[in-house]
Amino acid sequence: MRLHAGRVVLFALAGLVGVALALVAAAPASFVDRSLERATGGRMRLAESDGTIWRGSGRIVLVDLGAEAAERRSLAGVAVPGRIDWNLRMFPLLIGQVDASIRVDGMTQPVRIQGGYGEMRVGGGSVALPSVELGRMGSPWNTLRPSGALSLRWENLTLRQGGLEGRAQIELRDASSAMTPVRPLGSYRVDIIGQGGQAELGIQTLAGPLRLQGSGNFSAQGGLRFTAEASADAAERSRLDSFLGLIGRRDGDKTIIRIGA
Repeated sequence: MRLHAGRVVLFALAGLVGVALALVAAAPASFVDRSLERATGGRMRLAESDGTIWRGSGRIVLVDLGAEAAERRSLAGVAVPGRIDWNLRMFPLLIGQVDASIRVDGMTQPVRIQGGYGEMRVGGGSVALPSVELGRMGSPWNTLRPSGALSLRWENLTLRQGGLEGRAQIELRDASSAMTPVRPLGSYRVDIIGQGGQAELGIQTLAGPLRLQGSGNFSAQGGLRFTAEASADAAERSRLDSFLGLIGRRDGDKTIIRIGA
C-alpha cells in the first residue's frame, strides 16, 4: 500500500521533531556554562557539571579575568563552596518564559526564578557559605587575599534591562587577610538597595579591630564607585598600621579607600 507523498513528508517531519526534542531533552548541563559565560561576560562559569540543562548541578566559579589565557582555560578564580542544583521547566520556554528553581549548598530552601525577555524575578532567599577565599578575584583582592565566612540575604528581586529593584545584604564574618597577623580583622555588613538603573551600597562594621564605614553606587554604565574610611582600634593600631597604609591613602588616623572614583 502506497502512502501519499504528503503523508510521507509529515511523518518525516514528525520524526525529525521527535529526534530534535530528544536531543534537546538530553542536552548536557555543560551547555549552561556557555550561557552563563555569555551572560556575565566571562566573570562567572560552571564547573564539574552533571545532568542536563533541565535538571542538573555544578559548581559556580567566579573567574579571575586578569589571569593569563592559559589559566583562564582552567577557570582560575574562586569556586563558590558547595554545589548548585537547578530544575528548569521546558514548556514555559515554548512561549518565551523562564520558570526555574535553584538551590545552592547552604541555602535554606530553593529559590524560584521566573520571567521573560527584559525582566526576571528572583524569589527571596538566603545562603550561608563557610570560609571563602577571595584572593584570586583580581585587584585588589589578589594583594590582600581576604577570607571569611560569607552570608547573603535578599528580598524578592527584579532584574529589568540592566537594572535591579530590591534589597540585599551581604555579611562577611571573621574576615582575615594574608597581609596582617591580626586575626580576625572583623565582621562587616554590606547593604544593597537596587533602584532601577543604579544600586546604592553601604558598608558598616559589626565587630572587630579594623573599622570600616563607607558608601557608593553601581550602574551598568559607570561601574562601581565606592568610598570608605578605615581605622583601627587603639589596642591593635600599631599592628594594623602597615595594613592600613596598604589598602588606601592615609589621612591622619584614618585611611581613605576609593574604588572607581
